[in-house]
Amino acid sequence: MKLSEAIAERNSCRAFSTCEVSREDITELIEAGIRAPSKGNSQIWEFVAVMGEKKRAMDEMLFNLLKTDFIPSMTLGDAATPAESEAMRKAGARSSRNREEIVKILAPYGQTFEAFMLEGTFTFFKAPVAILVFVDEVFSKDLPHILSVGAAVQNVLLAATEKKFGTCWIGGVWRYTKEIRDLLGIPGNKKLLSSIALGYVDPYNPMSRYKSSRDDIGEFVRWIGFDKG
Repeated sequence: MKLSEAIAERNSCRAFSTCEVSREDITELIEAGIRAPSKGNSQIWEFVAVMGEKKRAMDEMLFNLLKTDFIPSMTLGDAATPAESEAMRKAGARSSRNREEIVKILAPYGQTFEAFMLEGTFTFFKAPVAILVFVDEVFSKDLPHILSVGAAVQNVLLAATEKKFGTCWIGGVWRYTKEIRDLLGIPGNKKLLSSIALGYVDPYNPMSRYKSSRDDIGEFVRWIGFDKG
């Protein structure tokens, strides 16, 4: 598969089969991740791959935390962002289209969008593997280091696409860094920045056939200094 094909094919999978992923395959994906650029070639990322009983225990713990502690919020932007801003309007419209399509798929099963997305996020959509990306806390607020982790995650996602795995880039769970550290025996000076649900796609689940749309490139690019045409 060409890189351009992997980029076009990559999709957020929210329907995984129960088939296990081999350690060898996970190693190859993480090796792709650590080839990402990083600030000063500092390579500050620390990957933790979780499956089996520990993965199930983490799912249960996070789901219980979601029910008892987390205040669900599906809003975009931060609290200081004016809701009527042009950027928020455009982002909200894209998000709404995505929501409407997923709602259509969920409707026959009587499940709400909020329940599906929140419960799925905090159980990694029942994927057999969770890949967690930590950094030392001294790096956790430095934007270039955060962007480096994002680049590493994208490498993993594209490598997984090439190998025909399903992935979903998971947010949210970083709120429970301490609880995850305690469960998995991760040192207390490590901060969870990102995570990935990984597994084989469940071809029989209707959600596996959904792929989000993208706006035209003209919505996102300004051409400065180029000839018209």
